[in-house]
Amino acid sequence: MATQKILVPYNFTSYDQKALDFVARTFVHLKDVEVTLLHIYTSVPTIEARESPVMAKFQRNLDYLSQKVKEQEAGLKEARQYLVQNGFTENQVSYLYKPRKKDIIGEIVDIATKDNFNIVVMNRKPGKVTRFFTGSVFSKVVSALKDKTVCIVS
Repeated sequence: MATQKILVPYNFTSYDQKALDFVARTFVHLKDVEVTLLHIYTSVPTIEARESPVMAKFQRNLDYLSQKVKEQEAGLKEARQYLVQNGFTENQVSYLYKPRKKDIIGEIVDIATKDNFNIVVMNRKPGKVTRFFTGSVFSKVVSALKDKTVCIVS
């Protein structure tokens, strides 16, 4: 049997934790499975800070954002470790921590397609009337992916 490759977009919410719990309960007993956690982050720009109080303050804000990006990667490693503690082997779980180059939907679809993932496990955030008008990430991913299984955890 071919290895089942599972992609789990992860954004550090309680809904993402539900998706991790689902993956742990549903796929841990399978030996030919690989789980990849994915987080797409917005890169922090670099600037040349001249001797200006305004630029110095701006640089401090960018340094703060850079620290947050590092903390998110550590959080993604913790999510990976959570799956390992729940029965997956170290070799079965990996993560992708990528800078954003296009919209989130495009990034997820490209990775799922290019890296031949069989299954994408996403969450659905309930509520918010604005999603009725703008559409949600999971519904756009579902409509864009072909020949993939998409599990929505709510």
